[in-house]
Amino acid sequence: MRDYLKLPTILSLMSLSLIFVTPAQAQQSAPCSNDNQEQPSQARREITNEEYGLRFEIPANYRTELQRDSRSHQRLSIAVRNPTDVEFIDCAIRNRMIGAGPISDVIVSIEPRPRHIRNVRDIFREESESGITGREILESSFTTIAGQDAVIYTVQTIYPYRHQAARLIHPNGQYIIVIRAGNHGEEIDPIDLEVMDIIMSSFRID
Repeated sequence: MRDYLKLPTILSLMSLSLIFVTPAQAQQSAPCSNDNQEQPSQARREITNEEYGLRFEIPANYRTELQRDSRSHQRLSIAVRNPTDVEFIDCAIRNRMIGAGPISDVIVSIEPRPRHIRNVRDIFREESESGITGREILESSFTTIAGQDAVIYTVQTIYPYRHQAARLIHPNGQYIIVIRAGNHGEEIDPIDLEVMDIIMSSFRID
């Protein structure tokens, strides 16, 4: 099965990341929960973005959502979302909860390549020398994704928040592709890492 992601942009629900409740609501049992993430199905379906020639597989029971960054016409992201989080957000909307989360989407994004970035080692050097306080790269490795050089690294912040990201340069040289999974705390959900691996291993650029 093939899904085509095209613009106009579907409005993203990723902004639903915090829960605000009244004292009365706090005394009630939470009507919505995403504590137990659904396991990825063995069946796969292909996601295609014709604008940038991207193709990759996701578990058939997952959903995707496309968002373009309003600050840059050339930047977009595709959220790959666990069905438990899909139901969680729908439940929050039905119950008029302002915010629903946190949710842990796996994100595929594309952004313009800065002129000073020539290869993935430049990408990693910039990440590792960012100078951001309270941010540490725990591990990193160089590999290939879709036949292109790529770097994969894991970052922990004092927030606390941990994420793993894979970055590669689009064959046309104009963009950087990022595949990322993350979570609050000091551990990334193994399910999210599994889905990230599925995306990376099936990634194609036409």
